[in-house]
Amino acid sequence: MDDMVCNFKKCRKRLSSFAWVTSCSHIFCDEDGTREFNRCFSCPACDTNLPGKFDIVRIDLSPSEQYKSMVLAGQKPDVIQEVSGRAMAFWRYQVQQEKIYQDYVSNKSKERSAQLEQYYEHTVTKLQAEVAALKNQTSAVKKELESSKKRSHELSDKLGERCRQHQKLQMLYDSLRRQTISASSLDPNGSHEGFVGQAPLQIPNTSFDIPISSGEESSYHPTRHRGGGDRARLTSPAEKEFVLRPSYTPTRNIVPSSAPSPLQMQNRFSMELGTPNEIARRIGNRKV
Repeated sequence: MDDMVCNFKKCRKRLSSFAWVTSCSHIFCDEDGTREFNRCFSCPACDTNLPGKFDIVRIDLSPSEQYKSMVLAGQKPDVIQEVSGRAMAFWRYQVQQEKIYQDYVSNKSKERSAQLEQYYEHTVTKLQAEVAALKNQTSAVKKELESSKKRSHELSDKLGERCRQHQKLQMLYDSLRRQTISASSLDPNGSHEGFVGQAPLQIPNTSFDIPISSGEESSYHPTRHRGGGDRARLTSPAEKEFVLRPSYTPTRNIVPSSAPSPLQMQNRFSMELGTPNEIARRIGNRKV
């Protein structure tokens, strides 16, 4: 150690110019010594009472050459040796105190380092356990994700199959529906819907024969007696059998206000129905 250090606990700076020394072998910088010794005559390092005149001395740590020549000039060798010995003892004490202080600081640093090492080892162990738990959790989540993806693909395949089946059934349904609509519209013996907003018109599926002939021969001769007592029906060679099969062709999207009623449909034509004698009599009455 080339330079001594201020013994004030809060200072600890290197001394190079003026300093304060005490009889208890402590040294202080000029600022701390002036402040503390103006307050009281006690050592700031060990609290020793310093009442003597030479118990506290302000010295120059960089003396001039003249001072070095005159400070011990005229002293006996034993005095010079004693003064030098006491000065060397003061130096050894300061070196020893600095060494003790540095050992103390080093031990504190080692203890702090050991505590930090133990703390960080515990922290690292804890973090490693957390990392291992997170890795296990990640593996479990990955397995679950793979299972979910597999199940999702299976459900997607099932959904596609169901969609294809639904499309096939829809096409089959549309085909059957078109066939049913075509058959119902072309079947004259089936029931047909009436006009919009009205009850369906029911036309009975009936057929009957009407003889068609000229006006004079329209009288029907039911029977003429011939030999043998047989009854024969006489018909004109020009007569033909006419079969009337009334049916109704359904009309879609007809407005009810403009569509004819069933009664109007029935009154579009008149037909003489009855026995041949009644028909002939009616026609004869009309001619008269």
